[in-house]
Amino acid sequence: MNIRQATLADIPELVTLRMALFAELGEALGDQGEALHQASVDYFSRAMAEGRLISWVAEEGEAGGGLLAVGSLALFERPPYPGNLPGREAYLLNMYTRPSWRRRGLARQLLAAMTRYADLAKFGKLWLHASEAGRPLYEQAGFVGHSGYLERQPD
Repeated sequence: MNIRQATLADIPELVTLRMALFAELGEALGDQGEALHQASVDYFSRAMAEGRLISWVAEEGEAGGGLLAVGSLALFERPPYPGNLPGREAYLLNMYTRPSWRRRGLARQLLAAMTRYADLAKFGKLWLHASEAGRPLYEQAGFVGHSGYLERQPD
C-alpha cells in the first residue's frame, strides 16, 4: 500500500468517496446530491490550494490504481485557550475505506500519517466526530470522548 498526501488531481475521487461515506452513514441527500457533490469539489479545490485542508490517500501499489481509502484534516486557528496555547487545531474528517478494502489496516495507516503530521506541526488540538464503526480505531489511537459540545441548526 502507498499512503501519501492527496493532490488537486485526486479531488474528483476524494469527493466520490466522500459521497459514498454519506450514503453509508444513511445521510438522506434527496435532491441535494448533485449540488453537494459540486459544493464539495469547490470546497476541496479552494481549501487544498489555500492550505486549509490536507487529505491523505491510500492506494494499491504506485499511483494511478485508484484510491482505496481517504482521510482529511481541516486546519484552523482560534484564539489561545487553556490546553491549547497555540490555538491551532486540526479537525479530522472524511475517513472512508472502500468496503472491499476494509480490515486491512488502511484506516489505521491513514490515521497514523495524519496524527504524525498534526504532532509535527504542533497543533494544540486534534479532534473528530466518529461513527460507531470508527470509534474503536480512534480510541485505540488515544482519542477520548468529550461531551461538552452543542450545535445550533439554522432556521
